[in-house]
Amino acid sequence: MQYEIKSLGLGGILDQTVKLVKNHFGLLFGIVAVLYLPFALLQGFVSLAVLPELPASPTMEDFRVYQEAAAQASIYTMPLVILFGFIIVPITNAAVIDAVSRCYLSKEASIGSSYSHATKIFIPLIGTWILQMLAIMGGFILLIIPGIIFSFWFFLSTHAVVIGGESGKAALSRSRKLVKGNIGTLIALSLVLGVIQWGIVGGAIFIPQQHVATAAQAFLSSVAFVFSTVAIVVFYFSCRCKVENFDLTLLAENVGLDITTEPEAAL
Repeated sequence: MQYEIKSLGLGGILDQTVKLVKNHFGLLFGIVAVLYLPFALLQGFVSLAVLPELPASPTMEDFRVYQEAAAQASIYTMPLVILFGFIIVPITNAAVIDAVSRCYLSKEASIGSSYSHATKIFIPLIGTWILQMLAIMGGFILLIIPGIIFSFWFFLSTHAVVIGGESGKAALSRSRKLVKGNIGTLIALSLVLGVIQWGIVGGAIFIPQQHVATAAQAFLSSVAFVFSTVAIVVFYFSCRCKVENFDLTLLAENVGLDITTEPEAAL
């Protein structure tokens, strides 16, 4: 199936996202299951092992004991958080972005090829990710408002690396250019995705057995990650169509495919 790339409103972005996820869920979830899901499970079970269980109706003393235990356990949990946030998430995100780009063209996509592309751009990807985080954190230190602005401006920096082939300041600049004029759609999309993520993952809190609940939360957060990542890719293409008249031919050039050849079925 080939998809039309054009400037879209919020409804169009969500509709296109649902189609992509529905048609290629096996591929996209498979990508997330390679790194993201195992590390989410690891983080969850390590937390269960080193942190005390809060009672059903915790008191202030219970919260105090829990916070003290969390501070002491940070020697175990913090390295996992850093590894997850600065390595696992950006690499998985890049692999999903690559797969969605190929699916747009009805070209062959696989877990291996998507991770291969992500690893080839590992250095500029991680460098741009760290630069983006530093800019946002610095903005929040400067009375919060700049941090919020930077969060929106640099929202598409990773996509500029994976699809546009840019990195560092150039990727951040491209993201700011694309987001300009699309802030309203981005805010609305972020709110909707937040609600969807909460709806998907929130069901795990009703599972009474902690280990089962942790496993369910990791699985459901992986599903939410797939949906959110695809939605942001669609938003990126929509912005490029609006700002740069982006089309399938340019997409094919960016992902190294020939649009003139007979399309192959995506996995």
